[in-house]
Amino acid sequence: MSILPDWPAWAFNTFVVLAIFTFCVALVQWSRDKATSSSSDEKPSGPKAAEFRSFQRQYLLVYAIIMMADWFQGTNMYTLYSSYGVNISALFLTGFLTGAVMAGPVGIWIDKYGRKRLCIVYLVLEIIINIIEHFNNFTLLWISRVLGGITTNILFTGFESWMNSEHRKRGFPQGWVADTFSKASFINGLSAIIAGILAQVCADAFGEIGPFKAAVALTALALVFVMFWPENYGGKEGGTAEENDTKALAWKLITTDRKAFLLGTVNALFEGSMYSFVFMWVPTLLGALKGSPLPTGLVFASLMTCISLGGVLFAPSMLLGVMSAERLGVGCFLVGAAALTVPVFSNDLAPILGSFLVFETCVGIFQPCGGVLRSKVIPDELQGSAMNMFRIPLNTLVVIGTLLTDYYPSRFVFGIIVVWMLIGAMLQVVVIQALAQPSSEKKKSEKKSK
Repeated sequence: MSILPDWPAWAFNTFVVLAIFTFCVALVQWSRDKATSSSSDEKPSGPKAAEFRSFQRQYLLVYAIIMMADWFQGTNMYTLYSSYGVNISALFLTGFLTGAVMAGPVGIWIDKYGRKRLCIVYLVLEIIINIIEHFNNFTLLWISRVLGGITTNILFTGFESWMNSEHRKRGFPQGWVADTFSKASFINGLSAIIAGILAQVCADAFGEIGPFKAAVALTALALVFVMFWPENYGGKEGGTAEENDTKALAWKLITTDRKAFLLGTVNALFEGSMYSFVFMWVPTLLGALKGSPLPTGLVFASLMTCISLGGVLFAPSMLLGVMSAERLGVGCFLVGAAALTVPVFSNDLAPILGSFLVFETCVGIFQPCGGVLRSKVIPDELQGSAMNMFRIPLNTLVVIGTLLTDYYPSRFVFGIIVVWMLIGAMLQVVVIQALAQPSSEKKKSEKKSK
């Protein structure tokens, strides 16, 4: 009797090779970190380094747990709904539409009522959502997707807003935030890898609902740790009502600051493409397999290994030491677009799987790129409000992508996503030009000095 589950050799071998390769690259990155000059702006050093590492661990521990819990759901949500025999597209669309509608209000709540408090709300709602998923009832599942649209906005802005604000409040150098984002991207991928493997084990043992049982336990654990976080808010402490109107201030930032507008648009294009891909990878691979079984959790783990690989490659001692984050963003768009061109022209498993792995590596690099650029452009007091406003076009793109799959073949939809990625690449070039120009405030100070 075999100790290992009966997984297809192609899926198992792909994961093993990727895991070994990523581990080797991580070793190279670790050795380069050791050799990097301590004077590097991105490398934490000096008297504040120990305090920074303690703060970083406090954040990344929670980040690892919540992302693993989220990935536990992502691995088997499509197959769970398929086993229930419900309208999968309608449920996914409900989540994305809710995310678009609620993005603005959620951003305001994050800044107004406190980042820690909204993180707690997220964790409580996620426990409720995962319990609801146990019931084969369309109305209950629809409610869970409405709640999921709200919690997704908090997940991808609330925790990052708390970290950015707390980072600056404690007086850490701005350059050090790149180290946190790089580690977060690596941990995100690592959490997803573990979640993918364990989700496959849970699904084998308890059926498609198994991973959601594990997600409940992990979310409850994260809730315990978040309770010990200090609170921080948007707006200005002791400021007037006008100075604390984060909705109006965020809208003013987006409409008057070219860098903020461009950065938000670029982020929406990349993540809109990414989430459309998330909806499509399972049915696309099922089609390529032509009736053969798809070990969803194991393939998911391979895809997430590539996200970890991207996080390692982004590190200050690796690609970020060669070129700026904004230039890396252009590369992510171009390489990602090239990768997703493959399923437009091919129906074979090997090239499609390979293209998906390359795309996910680009995702792993772009996520910390976007985080670093957002921390440069968006002020602390507007982190939640401004970032969530751009989740409106992001979710709109995902809704379009999801709807298109109901009426057109997947190769056509992948072609649309490639166009989005190419537009994003062009706008990212404009972002580079905008960031190279001094801000209006800097220009004024230079004129006064003259």
